[in-house]
Amino acid sequence: MPQTIQTFINTRKARWERLETLVEALERGETKKLSSSDLRDVNRLYREATADLARLQVFRQEDSLPEELETYLNDLVGRAYGQIYRNPPPVWSSLWTFLRSTFPRTFRETLPWTLVALSVFGLGFAYGFGASLTDEAFIPLVVPPHLIQKVEEGQVWFDSILAIKPLASSMIMTNNVTVSFLAFAFGITFGLGTLYLMAFNGLLVGALAGLCHTHGLSIPFWSFVLPHGVIELTAIFIAGAGGFLLATALIAPGDLPRKDALVQRARQAGRLTLGCVPLLIAAGIVEGFFSPAPVAPNLKFLAAAVLFALLLCYLLLPGTTKVLSVSPPGSVP
Repeated sequence: MPQTIQTFINTRKARWERLETLVEALERGETKKLSSSDLRDVNRLYREATADLARLQVFRQEDSLPEELETYLNDLVGRAYGQIYRNPPPVWSSLWTFLRSTFPRTFRETLPWTLVALSVFGLGFAYGFGASLTDEAFIPLVVPPHLIQKVEEGQVWFDSILAIKPLASSMIMTNNVTVSFLAFAFGITFGLGTLYLMAFNGLLVGALAGLCHTHGLSIPFWSFVLPHGVIELTAIFIAGAGGFLLATALIAPGDLPRKDALVQRARQAGRLTLGCVPLLIAAGIVEGFFSPAPVAPNLKFLAAAVLFALLLCYLLLPGTTKVLSVSPPGSVP
C-alpha cells in the first residue's frame, strides 16, 4: 500500500474507532450513559468521517486501495447518519420526558429564585393580614366589595362554585395560567412587574385571610384555600422565579453579553413556566370540584398535606434523563 494512503489511515484510524464506539452505544440505546461532550463528538466525527470517505474514493482512483477499508468506512458513516437523523421521538414521549425529568431538574437548579418569589409573596401576605386586623379602611382597598359583604354576613363566597363546577374550574385554570405567564413575562421589566405580582397576590390573600379571621371564618377559608393552594401557589412562585431569572440577565448578565445572557436564562425560565401549566390545570380541577365541596375541614387539610408532599417529591427527588441532541452538518452543536 502506498505510503501516503497508509499515513492517512494511521492518522484517522483512532477517530474512526472513537466514532464506531459511540455509534454502537447509541444503537444499544445507551444514550443516558453518554455525556454531552460524547454527543457533540458523534456529530463532529461523523462529518470528519464523511470527508475521509470522499478522500479515500480519490485515493482509489490513484492507487490500489483495500476494498474492505472503503466498505468499513462507508458502513460506519451510514450507521452514524442513521443515529443522527433518526426520527424524533413522538410528541407525547417528549412531553413525558419534559415533565418527568427536565422540569423538575430545572426547578431544582433555579430553586433560590423560587424562594425569592415565595419570600416576596410572604411579605405581602404578612402585611395584608396585619393591616386587615388593625385598619378597617385597608380592606376595601384590596378586597372586592361583594366579597367583603359576603364575609360580613357570615358567609363564604366560594360556595357558589359548586353550582358551576366545570365552568368555574375552566375559568380558574385560565386565570391562573394567565397570572403565571405574566409573572414570567414581566421579568423583562427588570423584575419590577414580577415583584409587583408576587407582592400584590400575597397582599390580597393576606387581606382575605385577615377578613375571614375577624369574622370567625378562618377554618372555612383555609380548608378551601389549602387543597388547591399548595399546588397553585407553588406553580405561581415557580413562574415568578422565571421572571426573576429574566431580570437577572438584564441586571447582572455576568461574563456573557446581555443579549446572550437573556437568551440563555429565557430558556430556563421558559421551561419553568411551561412546567407550571399542568400543575395549574391540576390546581384548577381541585379548586373547582374539591375545595368548595361540603367535606369535613380535617379531610381537606389532610388532602392538602398529601398533595403538597407528593408535589415536593415530584419536584425535589432527582430523576434526570439525558436526551440525544446532535445538530446536522453545518450547524453549531
